Amino acid sequence: MKTIIWDYNGTIIDDMELCLNVERFMLRERGMFSEYTMDDYRDLFCFPVIDYYKKLGYTFEQETYEEVSVEFNRLYDMGFDKCGLVDGVLDKIKESCEKGYRNVILSACRHDKLDYQTKALDVAKYFEEIMGIDNDLAGSKIQMAKRWMAASGINPDDCMFIGDSIHDMETSLAIGVKKYTLVACGHQSYRVLREATEHVVHTMNEVTF
Repeated sequence: MKTIIWDYNGTIIDDMELCLNVERFMLRERGMFSEYTMDDYRDLFCFPVIDYYKKLGYTFEQETYEEVSVEFNRLYDMGFDKCGLVDGVLDKIKESCEKGYRNVILSACRHDKLDYQTKALDVAKYFEEIMGIDNDLAGSKIQMAKRWMAASGINPDDCMFIGDSIHDMETSLAIGVKKYTLVACGHQSYRVLREATEHVVHTMNEVTF
């Protein structure tokens, strides 16, 4: 059976505007430059997320990255109910199910939050496994992905990875999945993604299994 591995933030959930608004608010609170556009955000965003914060001007001298992350996640959770699904992703998930493929989520979102959000968005029922990390720091998910791949017994050649960031490409290759597609409607721009790989499309409708 073919397995489709999905990223979550920016691939399934359309949360870019929420993230940008939270970041702007937090920057204004600290008297830092905050007038970033969505295009700016998508060009600047990167993993690990601490590096993105440093691009915005955070020095973590007066507060820790962990403290900043706590505030971000509190504000994100307050605005979550305004988020919907990425355009076209539900049809693409249903298409995968209709083809008889196994679908799983591998995310840098905290596991309990991921479980709640996928149920709230009414997509959890389409996935055989939903896996997130054990903290709110939005770090690398490569180690989690490697553990899952080793335990699953799935042949990487029978998998496809769908994401919206260079880190998704890195995760896919780290677990031996050579077939991947990055969709440039999430947290990183087409320009940023295209500089890293040719496996990029503009919209979810362009994804082919």
